Amino acid sequence: MKHHLNIVIIALRVILFAAAILCLFNLVMTYEFITDNNTDAIYSYFREYFSPLNQTVVGNIDKLGAAYFGPILWLGVGFTLSYTALLIYGMTVIVRFYKCLLKIEKGQMFYYEQGAEFRKVGGRIIIFAKVKYVLFCLVGILSYFDITQFFRQIPQLLLLYLVGKLILIMSYMAEKGEFIKEENELTI
Repeated sequence: MKHHLNIVIIALRVILFAAAILCLFNLVMTYEFITDNNTDAIYSYFREYFSPLNQTVVGNIDKLGAAYFGPILWLGVGFTLSYTALLIYGMTVIVRFYKCLLKIEKGQMFYYEQGAEFRKVGGRIIIFAKVKYVLFCLVGILSYFDITQFFRQIPQLLLLYLVGKLILIMSYMAEKGEFIKEENELTI
């Protein structure tokens, strides 16, 4: 079991590192958006996440969505800052889960408040999944009328949602384990 737990702990470290790099990248892009006021950089950044409509159908794709009403600078800045804040929120959830797993690795299979910690992690992963889905769908529609975001984000939403639900199930098992451990200590 310790081997499997170590693999999960290493995977969480890698995820934290990747999320930190992505946060730094988004902050650098935000700074570049504000200082350069270069709409081509913003459109290039958005094309990494969103699919514009076919140019032959609509003409100039850079004038779709929010760009039709004015400069897209603040949509780009708002998206990068919102996505960075969401990633930081996700990182705090991962750190909480990481700490729970470290206690289990040290041999504290059932400890006080373990069930509550797992419940917080599971609930927050579900919140992260839903907010990420809404953020990408909303910005996809505002930037390029990218309706496909509703469908392309569903696998990620379902994956994170199911992981959150599995951790919630673990929380109920941990609460039951805490109760049995407490009863066992009282009878001795």
